[in-house]
Amino acid sequence: MIFQPKTLITGANGFIGGALTAKLFARGEVEDAIFLIRSSKPEEGLVRLVNTLRNHGIKTEQLLKLRLEQILCGDLNVVNRWIDDPRLSSIENVVSSAAVASFGNHPSIWPTNVDGVLNMAHGLAHRCKLKRFLHIGTAMACGLDSPNPVPEGYNLGKKTQHFLEYTHSKYEVEQRLKEELPDLPLVIARPSIVVGHTKLGCKPSGSIFWVFRMALALKAFPCALDQKIDVVPVDYCADALYLLLTKPKLKYDSYHISAGEKYSSNFAEIDKSIAKATGLPPLTNYQQKSYEQILLMKDQFKTLLGECNRRIVAKAIKTYGNFSTLELAFDNQRLIEEGMSEPTPLAKYAELCELTSKDISISEQMKFDYK
Repeated sequence: MIFQPKTLITGANGFIGGALTAKLFARGEVEDAIFLIRSSKPEEGLVRLVNTLRNHGIKTEQLLKLRLEQILCGDLNVVNRWIDDPRLSSIENVVSSAAVASFGNHPSIWPTNVDGVLNMAHGLAHRCKLKRFLHIGTAMACGLDSPNPVPEGYNLGKKTQHFLEYTHSKYEVEQRLKEELPDLPLVIARPSIVVGHTKLGCKPSGSIFWVFRMALALKAFPCALDQKIDVVPVDYCADALYLLLTKPKLKYDSYHISAGEKYSSNFAEIDKSIAKATGLPPLTNYQQKSYEQILLMKDQFKTLLGECNRRIVAKAIKTYGNFSTLELAFDNQRLIEEGMSEPTPLAKYAELCELTSKDISISEQMKFDYK
């Protein structure tokens, strides 16, 4: 008998997709899901997924519930090779989480994040009776000239000045999904900055946490210590996505998953939390410096940060440093209206993130974001 899954999840090996899949395990709702995994054979794909889920705290006895038939081999760059798989004809819900989330100029960003998602959506819409297509974007798709706080559903259109090629691609695919597939039951989730896990710290991924470690090691960054940053933990993000995936009726078609003004932490609070883990006192000699001023310190990068690529470090400081000075917050009232709890501020769990990062260098942790 052919396995007839109800939910297709792409990106389950990623940070956010892995957290959502772990949530399905916790709810005992993983049996009806099929996972698109970049692999040449199901056995290889299953091993990759199992390793990811272990990092998200799923125990071996739970992982034994996964079956080979739940692995769909392929990726978004070769949609034509798997879109006609007979198992997909029963799909009702899609979680579109797979993406090239590199903050460099990765050549696969546009083919994967835009063309691949569109090809998948067209193929599934043609052959399935979809009830929900949950696409995971990014709150940063709002662009540089956004109001603050950024309203949910905000769209400046073609005038949008994008932060990065990645955020541009995420904006573009949202617009084209709406234009090309107006009947698609599309729900867009735009997480803000996703850092760590409230119970696992950086074990699932060190993505972006290295930025805070870097600023503390340099004792300098473009932002002031009293400036706030909108960050949510990945487990909160997974809880929100689960709600958006499973709630029978939603009031809106786009949502921020964010800390908002109320639960954003400032850099001094984050520093104080990290200091508890390191056993060192909070910074007293921090200096707010421009990108150009920090570049003058480049000969000290290896001494302060450990073995690193100075060019990539400089690029990272420019990207994240410039963003940190904007102090953007993303309104999250729509999600709260739907019944979601308030998020945990980064300052409440940054100590755990530091404790679970101490054995990995800053440059190694940067690889989560600079592939």
